[in-house]
Amino acid sequence: MSKRRKYQWSQLFAQFEQSQLTQAEFCKQHDFNPKYFNLKLSKHKASAQHTGAFTRVEVPSEWVSSSGLMLQVGQCQVQCPDTLSMPAIVSLIKALA
Repeated sequence: MSKRRKYQWSQLFAQFEQSQLTQAEFCKQHDFNPKYFNLKLSKHKASAQHTGAFTRVEVPSEWVSSSGLMLQVGQCQVQCPDTLSMPAIVSLIKALA
């Protein structure tokens, strides 16, 4: 059996719950040792009880503004209102460069 990561086990446990199979049947279909699967499932359920107050949040990779101007130089990002004058934008870009 190959080594699995924690998120892969979570996916397998979700598949198991949706399959409505017994642990023995599920383990046989996926070629798992039933005792090892039961151990991992027990640990997963125990850790899920402790972290019940938290929800996983996906952070968007890019934030998009609905108005204004976003200047990015390297890792620095500056959001300017669309009322900012052109000379002010030019001087800001020069200062960031």
